[in-house]
Amino acid sequence: MADEAKLIAVETSGKVGGVALSEGGRLADERTITAGMRHGRELVPAIDAAFDRAGWAPGDVGVVAVSIGPGSFTGLRIAVMFARALAWRTGARVVAVPTLRAVAEQAPAEAARVAVVTDAQRGGVYWAVYGRAADGSLRREGAEAVGPPEEVARAVPADALATGDGLERYAALFADRPQADRREWLPRARTVASLGWAMHRRGEYTSADLLEPLYVRRPAPEEVRDRRARGGR
Repeated sequence: MADEAKLIAVETSGKVGGVALSEGGRLADERTITAGMRHGRELVPAIDAAFDRAGWAPGDVGVVAVSIGPGSFTGLRIAVMFARALAWRTGARVVAVPTLRAVAEQAPAEAARVAVVTDAQRGGVYWAVYGRAADGSLRREGAEAVGPPEEVARAVPADALATGDGLERYAALFADRPQADRREWLPRARTVASLGWAMHRRGEYTSADLLEPLYVRRPAPEEVRDRRARGGR
């Protein structure tokens, strides 16, 4: 029997966010949130508009796919809170999609290796490397990490196709690298929906009670507090 589950995907990890709906793995609608980082203000209207166009109600949703980071701490919290609330309200299952994996997925299929480098603010970048398996899927090589852009530029394998918005802010460091189309540097809600659907089909769910953002590093206020506690500024 065909799986016709309805899925909503939420991507709020960066400056441009989005919402996508899919049914049976087929894209039903996508909305882009381009109002800077005001995801808390723009997310619900975008979801309402997508539901209206698709003729859905919240109770129709069977799966919530959420982009969990790394990325904007505030944006990630907003997405996680939405996913939790919808799951608690409707009983929908939750799948947690790593944000860097979504960016990697948007690279050309012929890329045998993909290095994702995204702007982490505070002078750093988030990064991860993915290799193409025999079945065409991407597998992460090591964990997602954060580091100084100069060190990351040296660590990124020479044979990897680079992608991600870190290439824009630190263009000079990655100028000699092969790069994906800059239009694919930001994660899209439709990509989160596609990856989320695959996770749903594999049964890779996360309990709404245990869903947390993937921060990779600690929030700035905590780092400042610890420095002051050690006698720093």
